[in-house]
Amino acid sequence: MIDTLVVITPKDFQRLISLYPRLMDNIKFGNVFFVGAEGIDEMIHASCGKLAGAGFVDENSLIPFDEVHLVMQKKLKNILAGRELPRGITGWYYQQFLKMQYSLVCQNEYYMVWDGDTIPCKEVSMFHEESGKPYFDIKHEHHPEYFETMGTILPGFHKVIGKSFISEHMLIKAEYMRELITAIESNSEIEGNKFWEKIINAIPEDKIQDSSFSEFETYGTFVAIKHSSAYKLREWHSFRQGGNFYSVDTISDRDFNWLAKDFDAISFEKGHTVREDNKNLFDNPYYQEKLTPKQMLQAAQMEYTDGYKEVWGDEDANANYSTGSYNAAEEIIAEDRLKYLTGDTYKVYEKLGDKLVISNCNQAFLCYENAEYLCDDSEAKKRISQKKADLLDKGTVTVNKAAIIILSYNNKYIIQRCIESIYNNCNPESYLLIILDNGSGDGTEKWLSAWGEKDDKAIVVMNNENLGFSGGNNAAYQYVPEGYDPFFLNNDTRVPANALFWMRMALYESDDIGGVGAVQNYAFEDQKTYVKFDRPELYMEYGAQNNIYMEYPCEEQSKLCGFAMLIRKNAFEITGGFDEEFNPGYVEDDDISLNIRSHGYRLVICHNAFIYHAGSQSFAKRDDTKELFAKHREIVVKKWGFDSTIYASMSPNEYDFIRSLEERYTKERVFSLVHIGAGCGNMLGHIHYLYPKAILAGVEENDAARNFAISNLNICKCVEELPMKVEEYDIIAKGLG
Repeated sequence: MIDTLVVITPKDFQRLISLYPRLMDNIKFGNVFFVGAEGIDEMIHASCGKLAGAGFVDENSLIPFDEVHLVMQKKLKNILAGRELPRGITGWYYQQFLKMQYSLVCQNEYYMVWDGDTIPCKEVSMFHEESGKPYFDIKHEHHPEYFETMGTILPGFHKVIGKSFISEHMLIKAEYMRELITAIESNSEIEGNKFWEKIINAIPEDKIQDSSFSEFETYGTFVAIKHSSAYKLREWHSFRQGGNFYSVDTISDRDFNWLAKDFDAISFEKGHTVREDNKNLFDNPYYQEKLTPKQMLQAAQMEYTDGYKEVWGDEDANANYSTGSYNAAEEIIAEDRLKYLTGDTYKVYEKLGDKLVISNCNQAFLCYENAEYLCDDSEAKKRISQKKADLLDKGTVTVNKAAIIILSYNNKYIIQRCIESIYNNCNPESYLLIILDNGSGDGTEKWLSAWGEKDDKAIVVMNNENLGFSGGNNAAYQYVPEGYDPFFLNNDTRVPANALFWMRMALYESDDIGGVGAVQNYAFEDQKTYVKFDRPELYMEYGAQNNIYMEYPCEEQSKLCGFAMLIRKNAFEITGGFDEEFNPGYVEDDDISLNIRSHGYRLVICHNAFIYHAGSQSFAKRDDTKELFAKHREIVVKKWGFDSTIYASMSPNEYDFIRSLEERYTKERVFSLVHIGAGCGNMLGHIHYLYPKAILAGVEENDAARNFAISNLNICKCVEELPMKVEEYDIIAKGLG
């Protein structure tokens, strides 16, 4: 008699319950126990006999989850910096610890563990017929982090076979697993008493959220070294990418019978769905008659480069060599807020706060708040906290927190990474996160709803219909409480360290600043930073390096790009919000920029606030973007008297002209320049930022555009109104478009 343990969450049990009768039918050598939280037992009983004979083991009877979660929180204390640890991070390790812990209560010689998202295609046999030895099933996979951890908990142990023991299941000899646990617990160099405490504490805190431990690799290697002749090795083939080609609800007996020709099992991993271009392939009777499953998958694997690849024989010895996050697509991964900073970074902000106490108490407060957040020194943190409290006691601080408003529409991955960047890089005391799902239909809405229920620090609003950009933001704004400035942020962004801080510093530089924009990698010339990297993470590193103290970081401009707009609460409310005539999107950011400015406020771009922007995600699949853009330009002309996409934007030619000045002038150089056809002054505004001592003037015939000229510029209606003759200027710019 051999018990089989299937460790599974209630949510995944419900997702896969229709396939579990097949799992039980193909594992015939003992009892099948589903191990998990409360609720699974009720679903077993409600299965109308389909899971007759299945047992249930309460996970907390083996190891209380909260005990493991507490140790994990303590381990990640510095990285979390007061934030809550997502339960899914603990869960990744917890489910492995349960499989090991069962050896301490197992009454039989062997027990088998089986991944809950994997279904056997045919009957499973785990013993060699002639020798009677159990099988170690092996595959092609390698994660270096697993063996780094193994070498710490079991000094001297290292990888001993070329292939991997990770095969979605394992037959475990209880005695050997108990030996392994004893060996781990006897390692006095690692903090903790229980084996699972020592495993957690053996992993560096910056790697705890990566694939840094495997019960399969650890047990398999331990046995291979200590009991080398106890098992026989057998190559195992499972269709790991099965969920990308088959639906749980529609896979049939015919499909399983066909798959069994080449596969031992098929997996339906969480987050995998059948893409449109994958439908009617593997489940197509015509293809099944002509090709084998192996041939089909080999052809499919030539088309995709990401994810696990099934390998036969020695086709590719380096297949599935990987490092990194265990399930980045499903969890918000906490990282050290100082990942790209130093432990002394807080001193810069404390010193700046001291300098600003007299001249701008709001900015001084923001500096102390940021210094407190970045400080790990307990004594220094107390000192900074007292400075902040002293400022508040004076009653002169009028700083609002930021209400980060994000519209989510499909594409679960980008919203997860956006949330993740905010949680990792923004002071939790400085903002409230409000997310409105704008009618997603690809599963994003389900994930977001579940995440919102678990995270009580964010407001998650689910909307069944798409309200468009303007309508969605207006609806989300209704949830902004008093004392918060709205920060409208695209879902396809990632916020690096100190970006939000410097935008708030810019907003509170002066009472007449109504809105602040960030610089980005994806934009027209007005707010674009010309950097290009291969991976988003490199942009995040660049952002941390860019988002530092600058003597003059702000550039006044005539409008802001809507990808990241921090707006003073009073300024936003006086406009009445976004004009919903611009739904579903395009040019509404121009409109609200002009609206804010029409009430006497200035707009500035903050050059030490870089935010990564993937760009064009929400409208990528629309085929009417040109028509929308043209239509909404006409609305702007009707409302404001000029085309903002021309008069309030810097053209590529104008940007190239500015670049040509760099070859002739240094920042401190004094020169005069007149721009004929200056529009609202965007080009002159950028020149003023780069060359603050330059004498600048402009000419613009369009009265409406000239009325929205940047406040620090002299833009005249005609050349006769210029303060000096055109020919007297050192540089005359015209005809730039």
